[in-house]
Amino acid sequence: MLRRLVIAAWLGLALAALFLYPLAVALSTDAYYLQWQAGDVVETAVALAGLAAVFGAIVFALWYRSTRAAHGALALVSALPLASFAAGVSRQLPFQRALISAGETVPLGTAASGLVAAAAIVALTVWPAAFGRVLRRLLILLSPVSLVVLATVALSATRPHAAVRTDAEPGPAAARVCAPVLALLFDELSFYYVYDQDDHIRPELEALGRLGSEATHYVSVAAPGRETLDALPSFLAARRVREIEVRPEGLLERGAESELIPFDAAGRDGLYGTARALGYTTEMGGYYLAYCELLGATVDVCRSRSFYNASSPGEFSPLDPLRTTLVLWPRQAPFGLLKHPAFARHQREMVEELTAFARRPISRQPPTFRLVHFSIPHLPFVFDADGYNPPSDPLATAPDDAYGRQVLYVDRVIGELLDALRRDAVYDDMTIVVLADHGYRFGGHERDPLQIPFIVKHAGQRERVEVRAEQQGETLLKDTLQIACAAPEPSR
Repeated sequence: MLRRLVIAAWLGLALAALFLYPLAVALSTDAYYLQWQAGDVVETAVALAGLAAVFGAIVFALWYRSTRAAHGALALVSALPLASFAAGVSRQLPFQRALISAGETVPLGTAASGLVAAAAIVALTVWPAAFGRVLRRLLILLSPVSLVVLATVALSATRPHAAVRTDAEPGPAAARVCAPVLALLFDELSFYYVYDQDDHIRPELEALGRLGSEATHYVSVAAPGRETLDALPSFLAARRVREIEVRPEGLLERGAESELIPFDAAGRDGLYGTARALGYTTEMGGYYLAYCELLGATVDVCRSRSFYNASSPGEFSPLDPLRTTLVLWPRQAPFGLLKHPAFARHQREMVEELTAFARRPISRQPPTFRLVHFSIPHLPFVFDADGYNPPSDPLATAPDDAYGRQVLYVDRVIGELLDALRRDAVYDDMTIVVLADHGYRFGGHERDPLQIPFIVKHAGQRERVEVRAEQQGETLLKDTLQIACAAPEPSR
């Protein structure tokens, strides 16, 4: 009995570790993107222990049974951990891109998964004893993976954890008369899906149309990069960043001599350094990058979320590491069947949290500068004009119908935010900016992903203005912030 218990405990831990292996791989190679916290370590430890207990009980009941039903049940229980382990291994292979390309071919991915399932069924039916022996030996052979996962999770507890939340008291009243500024940056919002051929807001985007009727439209604005990883650092630094690389120690940028140097978003000439010098209370909410860590002391209030880590800061749930593992799975069949619901829910939670952050009361004195980086209309495409309504495959980029529906939801979010500002009687006296980091990269009627919408409703503005002069997005946002401040009050 003792031997049976030891085997069940060891293999239960092994199956749990095999399932969480993609998370361990990400912690080893892409920890920055996870914005890993001490609470995540505890959640993962509890999840690992819980899974190990469940799998251990199942192994205890099935391991020494030699019936076809027992072999089949053990195979079904092992299928999910083995598939997850394969997903994690695929992230480590040098030909990962080739695997992704192959998996993008739907018939090929479906055929491959179907072939594996059919082979297992045939082997179980024709050679049940041999099938059972091979399966058990495979699990024993892979069981040392549990030590790798345990060590990786334990090591993650000793590393510095990026700040994901900042709350500071507002500063003294500003020396300048500045209008509050709310900048809404929507990830991958295309100019060509917002504007028609005459550079007017498309009629189906009603909220943007109402805002645009009394705003300034900069219709020749260039994004600072084709990807968020380059564009957002440029906006924060208020200068064109040549190239960003992610390292365990943080973000590095390519210098003038092609050398890698630490990226500095908190400089006095940057967006938030400028806002602080103007007397603003500074706020930042966003996803993907560790904004609170990047901005440091230049941001008073900050909320940051990971695009991959489903754990919500400040909330404890052992289910979060399981959801994160599914988010890290490939989107190709059959992995997408479980990845898609987990990723869709994560997108919904990010948007709800960032929308709530954008709706926070905004101060006139001291004035507030608030930048919110939304994860929409970027995939996963789970929203339409009526709200959360995920399709069967929210990661499909062609045709562009799902993206177009999510653009309609962007319009709804903007409308609800503007209505809240009007109810609070601050709309007329503040500057509102709607912009993007880059356009839609997957086709549709996108013509230039570097041309971005940039709409500014200045405080007190009542008429539509169009500016056709070429502008750079990263400097225009800083200029807009400075324009929102008038000259110093005359001395008395």
